[in-house]
Amino acid sequence: MQGMSQPARTDLFVTTSLEPSSELEARARGFARELGAPYVGRGDLGLPRLFRAHPGAHRALLVQTNRLLLAMPGGTELFYHPNMAFLRLGNLLRGGRDLLVDAAGLRPGDRVLDATLGYAAEAILCAYAVGTEGVVHGVEAVPELGVVVREGLQSVVTDHRVLNETMRRVQVVHLGHHLEYLRACAAGSYDVVCFDPFFEEILPDSETFAPLRAFGDHAPLLPDALAEARRVARRRVVVKAMRWSPLLADLGITERFDSKSGKVTYGVLGGTGDKG
Repeated sequence: MQGMSQPARTDLFVTTSLEPSSELEARARGFARELGAPYVGRGDLGLPRLFRAHPGAHRALLVQTNRLLLAMPGGTELFYHPNMAFLRLGNLLRGGRDLLVDAAGLRPGDRVLDATLGYAAEAILCAYAVGTEGVVHGVEAVPELGVVVREGLQSVVTDHRVLNETMRRVQVVHLGHHLEYLRACAAGSYDVVCFDPFFEEILPDSETFAPLRAFGDHAPLLPDALAEARRVARRRVVVKAMRWSPLLADLGITERFDSKSGKVTYGVLGGTGDKG
């Protein structure tokens, strides 16, 4: 019925660091409202006691002075950091090439949608490639993860000036499944739409992604989402996968961009305009 509020989530609560300022508490209450989750006053309680007091919750969002932190009862934690964007952006700045940028055919001024934002590493690369006149939007299926990444993109400061500036240009536009957002978009709203679903298996040397795997959405990429992405993208839809994965073939994607020694591949489909 219109006017009825949505029930609060029981799987998540929002709290603060110990002895919060009134400003920090107000921020936490704001995030709780946005996420539809209860705000829990911290008092002098440790997280284990807060989780025991809320047995239905399997994650908490901690609003700290300088960052947001997602936590699970077993101790798994996630906060925002630029992750692989630092290394891959550095390669582009040195005149190297990036497989995603090549696969997407990115140009200055392009509008790009990263439909599976995660840590936003690839969204940051896209933002650099499209330049200050371009637009990069991100969608994250897990709202609390999207909030952590959204706030981090706008606040985290590294020693790399170009990385800092590029991070600020990534805009998180939807907290929810990408299919919801794509269906609401007009045809040709973006030049390129990118998907980076979780791989079916964990690659070696990917320990930095362990927290993301714990908190992220592992739902498979659906054909319906791919069809909507083709409607929304003027030029290309790009899907990342393991080189040996059947995912691209299962989705009917035959055009691929591979590196000679890399473990990943990018599949490409034409969009509504199909302008190459």
